[in-house]
Amino acid sequence: MKCPYCETAMMKGYLHAPRAIWRDNEYHTGLSPRKNEKYALFLRLPLVTPNRVESYCCPKCKKMIIDTAEYANNLE
Repeated sequence: MKCPYCETAMMKGYLHAPRAIWRDNEYHTGLSPRKNEKYALFLRLPLVTPNRVESYCCPKCKKMIIDTAEYANNLE
């Protein structure tokens, strides 16, 4: 995969996180989304279970791409 920002070949790897959430709210700090909050990635596994998300990282501009289609989300 080529980086959409600088066209450098991206490195395939894994983002390791026991629990992670991408949300549209900068200041909410809880481990689960709020009722009306939009989220694109929510890993629901317990904190003791290792988890990983396949991703691509650009060694030049340090951007990361994650395909969130397989993970819990509420984006429409």
